[in-house]
Amino acid sequence: QVQDDIVILIDPDMGLMRPITRDFTHDEQTIIGKKRQQHLVTRIVGPGKPLAQAYGFGAQWARLNLTEITSTPDSPAMTMPQEDRFLYYPIGPPYLATVADMYRIAQHWTKFVPKVYEQYPHLLAEMFAACIAAAHVELPHQLISSLMVSDTTAGVELEGWSLIDSIPDDQVCSSAKSIVAYPPSTVNVPQVVHMCQRYGLGSDWFFTKHKIPADNVYDCEQPLFAEPPDPVATLFDFKQLPPAFERKPVDPKAAKRMAFMLCYIYRLLNEAATFYKKSSCGSAANYAKTRSLVGIMAGKE
Repeated sequence: QVQDDIVILIDPDMGLMRPITRDFTHDEQTIIGKKRQQHLVTRIVGPGKPLAQAYGFGAQWARLNLTEITSTPDSPAMTMPQEDRFLYYPIGPPYLATVADMYRIAQHWTKFVPKVYEQYPHLLAEMFAACIAAAHVELPHQLISSLMVSDTTAGVELEGWSLIDSIPDDQVCSSAKSIVAYPPSTVNVPQVVHMCQRYGLGSDWFFTKHKIPADNVYDCEQPLFAEPPDPVATLFDFKQLPPAFERKPVDPKAAKRMAFMLCYIYRLLNEAATFYKKSSCGSAANYAKTRSLVGIMAGKE
C-alpha cells in the first residue's frame, strides 16, 4: 500500500504557493503544452504514471555517451524515438511519482549522476541524470508547464506565467504577498516559485539568492528586508541591477512578472525570519523592514 503513496521532490530554493497534489485535472489551474496535450500520459499521478515540471533543455541529455552512463549499449534511453525524448523526459522539480516508481528512478539516478558529471560538468548534470534514469526504466512523465514560475522571460507553454499575467497590474504585488499568509490566498497561481534567477525593478529592488547573507539573515538584531510597495509593477519601466547597474528597459509584462517574484520572495524571507525571531529572540527581535540587498552588496549595510 505504501508503494502507491506519492513522493514529491522539490528543490531547496523553491517556495510553495499552494498545495501540490496528485490531481491535475483542473484546466483552470493546469497548463500543458499544446503538443503534449495530444500525447497525454496522465492527469492523476499513480503507478507507472509520474509527473514533473517541464524544463526547456529538451533532449540535450541524449547527446551524452549513454552507453557509458547506463553501462549497456541497448538502454531504452538510447533506443526510444527522439520525439519521445522531447515529449516525456525533459523533467525537473517538482517531481511527483509513487514510492515504487521514484525508487526505481532513484536507484539509477544516483548511479548516473557521477557519470553524467564526468561528461557534462555543469549545473544541469543531476537533472540530465534524472532524465536518463527515467528513460532507462521506461517511465515517461506527464510534463506540466504550470507547476512553477522562475524565469520571467519564459514562454507560457514552459512555465505557469499565464496565471500570473492574468492578475491585474495593480494587484500583482499584493496578491504575491498574500500567498505567503496563513490561511493562504485563493489566488490561482502555480504551485511553486523557483528562486534561481536574478530579479529586479528600478535601482532599489533586486534579488539573487547567492547574495543573501546566510551568516546573519536570522540574527535577532538584524532588521527584516524592505518589501516592494504594492504598486511596484507600474512604477518602473527599467531595471538597474548590481553589480554593473547598467540601465535596461523593462516592458509592462516583464515588470509585472518581476514585481510578482520580488514581492513574493521578500515576503517569504521576512515571514521565515519573523517565525524564527518570535520563537527564539524575545524582546531582542528586530522586526523593522528596512534592510536592502542592494545596500548590502554596495557595502552600506
